[in-house]
Amino acid sequence: MPDISTRADLELLLRHFYGRAFADPVLEPAFETLAVIGLDDHLPVMCDFWERVLLRTGVYRGSAFAVHRALHGRHGFTDRHFDRWVELWTSSVDELFAGDVAGRAKVEAVKIADAIRRRLFEPSGGQTTGVPSRFS
Repeated sequence: MPDISTRADLELLLRHFYGRAFADPVLEPAFETLAVIGLDDHLPVMCDFWERVLLRTGVYRGSAFAVHRALHGRHGFTDRHFDRWVELWTSSVDELFAGDVAGRAKVEAVKIADAIRRRLFEPSGGQTTGVPSRFS
């Protein structure tokens, strides 16, 4: 299996992952709006995000936390949602790719899920050092 090395690889991975998330009983409610409007507008943003994280070439300038805070307000995320997201992401990576970058995609997903979960669920937002999160 190839490793993740291009934006096209990331798009393939994201399409695969979202297809699974749209049909997942735990995640589907949070992804329902995206499923209805389609991926065409969302995929370039997510490709930018993951390209920046994994390939160090993306131009993502959004706020992953702001989006998830709004979704949390509508859907009331629990640990189960974050655990399932990581599970689906990890298995999607494993089904399509192998190598150092694929491994980093799985590690970074856990870090991202933990950072967002901490900021949503902890009274201090997980910010104990006063240093902003890279996902804010």
